Amino acid sequence: MLIKDKDILAEDSKSEILQTKTQAPRIDKKSMREAWGDAFDYYLRGITERYLKFHGRATRLEFWGFFVVSGIVLIPLYLLANYIEMPLLPYYYVAVTFLPAVAVSVRRLHDINKRASLYLVLGIIAALSAFFIQWWALIPLGLWVIMLIRLWSKETDISDGLYGPADETDEIYGEDNIKIIKKFRFYALTLLIIWIAGAFVQFGDWSLQATQTATNEKIMESVEEAGQKAGLTASEIKDAKQAMIQNLKNWNGKMVQQKDITDAINKSVADIVKKKQSQTKKASEADSQTASEQP
Repeated sequence: MLIKDKDILAEDSKSEILQTKTQAPRIDKKSMREAWGDAFDYYLRGITERYLKFHGRATRLEFWGFFVVSGIVLIPLYLLANYIEMPLLPYYYVAVTFLPAVAVSVRRLHDINKRASLYLVLGIIAALSAFFIQWWALIPLGLWVIMLIRLWSKETDISDGLYGPADETDEIYGEDNIKIIKKFRFYALTLLIIWIAGAFVQFGDWSLQATQTATNEKIMESVEEAGQKAGLTASEIKDAKQAMIQNLKNWNGKMVQQKDITDAINKSVADIVKKKQSQTKKASEADSQTASEQP
């Protein structure tokens, strides 16, 4: 079988493409280590000396570095919160770092010569619309977030513009600079999505627990009302509530109809009433027997 020249050229072309793909330049390890060091430095300065610094500029490295480290810090906080049984600890951290996060976001918009106040107002309007209107109002909020991510990813505006001269530290890693920025952005957005999803799940659990607690309290109130109508004492009503609590434990995780709850409330009170009547009858019989035995 003869092999034509064009077949050889096609094979050579394929091998060159594969070689180019496999030999794609990677980020220099030294540059990556330095970039991580700078990211932690940006984060520390963001929560200290630049805590409320809304003027001036912030480069892409400062912005994405701040948020990727902020997301990483949440990991040990979540673990610690579970260990010390203080589930709100990560949310305290988010509340404390909220203002510096807004500040670095504002400075990043300044760095591309944009008025941050305009975009913040648009965001507030979109958020309020999503909160007070139906679910479809989340669409403009999502579009606003996408628009901001695109703006935050833009390179520095080198003109003096409205916010002073550009910061030259945005291009300190040479040919690795853009790749490092993209990597930081990917990490930051991935962590953000994970934390938001986790927060929704946790808040859903808290909401379910709060609803269940409120329902249980209402059931206990119903037991007390039924016990008072039956003429039970405070101690006897407490015994009826204990019986109802046992029912609630048995129902945990199960679907229960309102009729079953009502029947259980009535039974818990009725059992105490029967017990009381039985004790009264026994006491009366004992008194009668004692009276008959006396001369």
